[in-house]
Amino acid sequence: MKSSLRGLLLWALLLGFSPAYAADSVTVVTTQLTPQLYLLQGKGGNVLASVGPDGVLLIDNDYAGLGPIYRDALAKLGAEAPDYVINTHWHGDHTGNNDFWRAAGATVVAQDNVRLRMSTTQRSEFFGRDTPPSPPQAWPTVTYANVMALHVNADTVELRHYARGHTDGDSVVFFARANVVHMGDLFFKDSFPFVDYDSGGAVTSYIRNIEAILARTDDKTVIVPGHGGKTATRADLMRYHDMMRATRAEVQALAAQGLSLEQMLEQGLTAVWADWGKGFINQENWIRTLHASLAEG
Repeated sequence: MKSSLRGLLLWALLLGFSPAYAADSVTVVTTQLTPQLYLLQGKGGNVLASVGPDGVLLIDNDYAGLGPIYRDALAKLGAEAPDYVINTHWHGDHTGNNDFWRAAGATVVAQDNVRLRMSTTQRSEFFGRDTPPSPPQAWPTVTYANVMALHVNADTVELRHYARGHTDGDSVVFFARANVVHMGDLFFKDSFPFVDYDSGGAVTSYIRNIEAILARTDDKTVIVPGHGGKTATRADLMRYHDMMRATRAEVQALAAQGLSLEQMLEQGLTAVWADWGKGFINQENWIRTLHASLAEG
């Protein structure tokens, strides 16, 4: 029971149901990935900063209230406030400081559905509650449908929409020259993922999305996950993809044997996946997600 309740609490934090954090309660850890790219890790989703002669581009921006400590972290790199802020999706641990950065002059960029969800009430049937709209100052000011590019700091930064994965508004950000990819919450390194059905996510298309991203990477690609560790390799992403396919096949096989959801939860997945449930999403919640995916066909 404690494990299940802990999992529910973590899901709630992911969706941004928690209050804003005090800036002095969190420390940002900075890791340089390339001469111009820096990984910034605080409380929520992983943040990536491009710092160079054209200014600063920031991917995601953590929970509300933490803008000042990221401003200080950028200052230590000799950088000012970002010129561009990209949201990989709408959840509050990735968009909580949109209004902070807009007030500092940033242009906030996201896929069309991110602005739609941030500007309207979002119903979570899983939690039985509503998330009110974000204030207008937090809404993305530039949106795109399928793909767009920014040319910043001697690199081509491609934003590509992968539909119905973690949510219906996921952006994956490719740095062509640096060979670095920020995957947002399409990648929970070494953990079962969160598929937000209430926000248009789906397991089947999530798996296809990972396949498409793998096709654009090589053994030298540096991959930034939305959560989990610092960076990952193509081999890490392949293992993640294999886990998703294999565990879904297990649940499909159990369903074919006539097992109910309750019986699946009692039996659990095979032991090889035990460590994957120690992260953000526990095994019970992942089995529930996979069971829901059976209706996807």
